Amino acid sequence: MTEKYSVKTELKHEWYILLLLLVVFLISWVVYPSLPEETAIHWNLEGQPDDFGSRFTGAFAIPLLVSGLYLFFLFLPLIDPRRRNYPKFIKTYRLIKLGFVLFMVSLHLLTLVFNLGYKINLGRYVNLFTGILFTLLGWGLPRIRHNYFVGIRTPWTLASPKVWAQTHQLGGKLFFWSGLSMVFGTLLPDRPRFWLMMAVLLGSTLVAGVASYLYFRAENKTTE
Repeated sequence: MTEKYSVKTELKHEWYILLLLLVVFLISWVVYPSLPEETAIHWNLEGQPDDFGSRFTGAFAIPLLVSGLYLFFLFLPLIDPRRRNYPKFIKTYRLIKLGFVLFMVSLHLLTLVFNLGYKINLGRYVNLFTGILFTLLGWGLPRIRHNYFVGIRTPWTLASPKVWAQTHQLGGKLFFWSGLSMVFGTLLPDRPRFWLMMAVLLGSTLVAGVASYLYFRAENKTTE
């Protein structure tokens, strides 16, 4: 009998994510009185804040957003026509969710540190954490089974399980090495570091998308 995806089961397995979110809310609540009335919420390429929000926004906007997105990812498989495939890559899906939550809450905690008066280069940390996240995605992509919501979703990967598998094998390599290049790119100055990050993000995504189309054409030629 095929195992079914269950939100209740996932909540039992992912108690550590719920605990992490609770801890982040508690930290935000504790430091809330010490935050300035206007908190920095965005930084330019030189690492200088260029947009500001209220104290509440700085303390709780990202934790609330991450909590909402986590719940969205938790219930998403229930509306996927291919939800039966999720148990086949459930450990990978859990790891991807954890990676996303860690990425967001880490940036949030650094934002709190900055707004408490500590001078840190947020751009460098964004680059580092994005690289780590992409390395994780690169590891996970080849393990993701055919579905409508998680993975490299193009018209051609969604139309063919074979094209899906081929594209995700290639995409896994592209994302993994792109992630590593971003991690090492953390050592670069601000602007070169930013443009390297953008180049590898857009480049790997574009190559994977074009490859999915070429794989689809090749598959159709062999079946004609």
